Amino acid sequence: MVDLTILEGGLGAGLGGGYTFADGAVTDTRLMGVLGLRLHWIKEEGSPREQNSYQFYYYDIEELGLDTLSIYILDDEESVASATKACFGGLGAVMWPVTEKEGRWLAARFVEETKRKGQILPENIEQARFVFEDAPQLSETEESTLMGKTCTMIYTDYGVVNYYLMRLFGKDPAGAALLRAKGLPEENFEDVSLPHHATFLKNTIENFTDRNGRASYLCESLVESRDGHWIVVSEVEVVDLRVVSCRKRTEFKVSVPEASMMLARNEYVTVYEILSEDMTPFDEAFATFSIGTTRTGHETGDMYMEFKPDNRHAESQEFKLSDDIETLYYVTDFGQLIVAAYSLESIQHAEKRIASDPLAVHVMPTAKYNFAQSILYEFAVSGYTDFEEYLSTLDMQ
Repeated sequence: MVDLTILEGGLGAGLGGGYTFADGAVTDTRLMGVLGLRLHWIKEEGSPREQNSYQFYYYDIEELGLDTLSIYILDDEESVASATKACFGGLGAVMWPVTEKEGRWLAARFVEETKRKGQILPENIEQARFVFEDAPQLSETEESTLMGKTCTMIYTDYGVVNYYLMRLFGKDPAGAALLRAKGLPEENFEDVSLPHHATFLKNTIENFTDRNGRASYLCESLVESRDGHWIVVSEVEVVDLRVVSCRKRTEFKVSVPEASMMLARNEYVTVYEILSEDMTPFDEAFATFSIGTTRTGHETGDMYMEFKPDNRHAESQEFKLSDDIETLYYVTDFGQLIVAAYSLESIQHAEKRIASDPLAVHVMPTAKYNFAQSILYEFAVSGYTDFEEYLSTLDMQ
């Protein structure tokens, strides 16, 4: 496992106070509502081992602002790649180089917007003050160039529609504007969103041609807001991969069971028993195996999400937010590793990966299942400590 040494303090001396910009990169995930920024600084003093300081900014555009700031001393390419995967592996991103000016401008925007949203900045933000304090301004042309780096290439009208609606429901009008055709009247672009921020769970697109032969797309969007689940039906017109008009047709509230039915999908599950009562060897092997996943703690264990390497699911005629998940790994506190995926191909890939990894000597497969709905997450929040015992309560064995 690659050793990531956390840099404790010492970065507040000012831009000219011991650090020189080496390189930087930003993710192309602006339209998904999040950005990852990596900045590399060379420390002019100290041992060679301590000279390379890397900052990883994880910024939520919609609600949280600058969610995390991780700062490491890294002295080889493998360590940098591992840290990048650990910080940004769930974004399905390509990273594009940024200049010092672009990087410092982004860091300053992250801080400013986080304050504006009323969110708390990361505890170690002072260590990066020299980056964002008195940051340079970008010209309109420079900002446009940077925005081009942060936005992924879109290849289909479906991708334009999904990203556009995602930005509207996420209360991100600046992001939605990036997808509009220029020079059109504002009344062309009705805001179809709800009064409050909503998560874009599912979108189904149908081609539509009116009596005058005008082609557009009818969209049925399932979203979740603070007051429940809603279906919003809208009409979006796209020309040359740019939105030229958008209007809402109708909206109505749906119950939790109805929303669950709309999101239901097959789930393939493989259960492994952890062979030793002492979890330490397994934990050490799994720590390396799970680099790049996103961990969530639960009452009886930890869930690790492995995401797909890109965001091609956003180009689909039927979009589901969960389509970016490749595999789920749930490690219970009672000796089970439960692996789940939404396709046979993905679960087989996960099984082969485990079988060829040093992790394999610590686990043994004991059962396989194919469910018509999501089960693993329900188990994780159920309070049960054994997966098979939980299934027996559902009469699904």
